[in-house]
Amino acid sequence: MSASPSMMSVSPGQRLESLDLLRGFALCGILLVNIMMMGGAWDQYHPDLPPTLANPDWSAWIIQHLFVQGSMRGLFTLLFGAGMLLITLRGEDGRGTIQAADVYFRRCIALLALGVFNATALLFPGDILYVYGLSGFLLFVFRMARPRTLIALSAAFLLLLTAESAVVGAYQTIEARRGSELALQVEAGASLSAEDAEALQAHSRAQQAQSLSPEAVAEEVAVRTGGVAGLLKWSVRTWLDYAASSYTITLVIETVAFMLLGMALFKLGVLGGARSLGFYLVLTACGYGVGLAVNGGQAVVLWLSQFSSQAWATQSSYELGRCAMTLGHVGLLLSLWKMNALGFVGRALRNLGRMALTNYLGQSAIGALLFYGLNLWGKLDWWGLWGVAACIWVVQMTFSALWLRAFSMGPLEWALRWFAYGRPSPLKRAKAA
Repeated sequence: MSASPSMMSVSPGQRLESLDLLRGFALCGILLVNIMMMGGAWDQYHPDLPPTLANPDWSAWIIQHLFVQGSMRGLFTLLFGAGMLLITLRGEDGRGTIQAADVYFRRCIALLALGVFNATALLFPGDILYVYGLSGFLLFVFRMARPRTLIALSAAFLLLLTAESAVVGAYQTIEARRGSELALQVEAGASLSAEDAEALQAHSRAQQAQSLSPEAVAEEVAVRTGGVAGLLKWSVRTWLDYAASSYTITLVIETVAFMLLGMALFKLGVLGGARSLGFYLVLTACGYGVGLAVNGGQAVVLWLSQFSSQAWATQSSYELGRCAMTLGHVGLLLSLWKMNALGFVGRALRNLGRMALTNYLGQSAIGALLFYGLNLWGKLDWWGLWGVAACIWVVQMTFSALWLRAFSMGPLEWALRWFAYGRPSPLKRAKAA
């Protein structure tokens, strides 16, 4: 059954340049994080300890922790929230129709399927589309909510996650301190009760989990440099470790919070570039001011403690830091856009953003080809991997520009709209009169 004639997909002329610009920028930033998992050890959040600027990888970690980690995904998620409104608040009365709901939920189902495709066929278990599809099912009822209601709900969810992180972090800190004290007692020759011995074993396991054991490293090297069958098994198992676990609940709550915020910012005209230049400059200053203070504080504590489990209470400020940095990115990009200061870079980012789905999955495909097909996995340091990411940016920007000269949208965007609307949209670019 096809969608109603009143529910037509958005034409290229109706697109908002600001959304495409932000989406393209977010795609570039997301790759800086994902490329580390594609080309290096999966669970290695930081370079080899101890932290030192003598190791160039640690300067890359500082940049990533301050400016990229979490905030680029946050920006991408804001834009998905805005995109939801573009679909559901259409129709003859501007309030959304049953046809809009049909299109919207079809897109959510498609995102779930594409997430599974990314984790299996493209061998990238760090996919986010699956979480977006799940989160999308929860958003439809909020499409008519006022911006202040959406912001309040977003803040409530983020506060919930912050409280949960604080409680878990405090518990881990207490257990780590207790374990350290028990270890000193054993070294002094004291005997432990059964309860204390169990606590010490738990502490030892937690310390071992902070760094990959030689056995775990050897196993991952064997799998990720082996055959396709082993790679597929590893990718599916790694993806299921979070997709079929309680951690997915946390990811969905986090994603819904940012999507709700994106919906509010879109309704307020922020993401559409409707606010003044002064507004975006203030947003830049406030977002980066808070974000860099929070993320910088986290980095200092983690660095000085050498990522001790006793320092992970700093994660309670994670959501505040990433949310502030996300808003800072929005302010900076749209300030430059309103000043016409981006030039060809802005055009390249907009082209990249117009084909966001194609380019996001394309990044996984290129990564699989380079790191598994050409055997580059594990052979590059952090800066080398970022160099690969920059080359992928150039390739995808060039491809997007050439493709959009002949076609109105990306190939996967066209397929997704066909599935969502029940009929194909015109793909070939219409000639100017």
